[in-house]
Amino acid sequence: MDFLKDLEIPDDVKGQLQEKLQEFTQAQIDEHVQGLKAKNEELLAEKRRAQQEKEKIDAEAKAERERIAAENGQFKELYESQKEEASQLRSTIEQMNQAVAQQKIQGEASRLASSLTKDTARAQLLEKEISQRLQLVDGEVKVVDESGQLTVSTLDDLSANIKQSYPFLVDGSQAQGGGAARSQGGADVGAREMSRDDFEQMNPAKKAEFMKSGGKLVD
Repeated sequence: MDFLKDLEIPDDVKGQLQEKLQEFTQAQIDEHVQGLKAKNEELLAEKRRAQQEKEKIDAEAKAERERIAAENGQFKELYESQKEEASQLRSTIEQMNQAVAQQKIQGEASRLASSLTKDTARAQLLEKEISQRLQLVDGEVKVVDESGQLTVSTLDDLSANIKQSYPFLVDGSQAQGGGAARSQGGADVGAREMSRDDFEQMNPAKKAEFMKSGGKLVD
């Protein structure tokens, strides 16, 4: 406002001009300040919108991650459950197959034992021995050796072998000797009946063998 001092105009006019200039200047300043405030509010609002948008995107991303994690967890749980069920089913099937195989083996062993003796006690002993020499292969009962290895022997061959190995358990084999073991004193362990005197002459092992084979003592 100093330039008004150099003007050669009345003082009252200078005062009016100075007042008008001050009002104009203040108005310009106020307008500029209002513009800055408005721009600042606009920038703040834009920042808030950007922040809200970011928070929305973050929340959606988090929800998606949680959904995927939940689905993966459910899938894993379902997979593990089905895996366990499949394992149990395989185990059940295997047990059933083993049971069927054992039934077939026991059935064949029982048939062979019954063909060798009519005595129930002896048949049970023979069945146990015979079953250890049988194995189910591809649905068929095959003969194995004492170590469990498959052989080319037939069931008839096995039956003949059992007759030679256990003549004291086979009907009609005792009278012919058939390799039956004898204890001291000439007592026939494979005989169905034996006098008490002959029985007493045998060692403990032979006594047990005689009784186990169904032998009877007579006076």
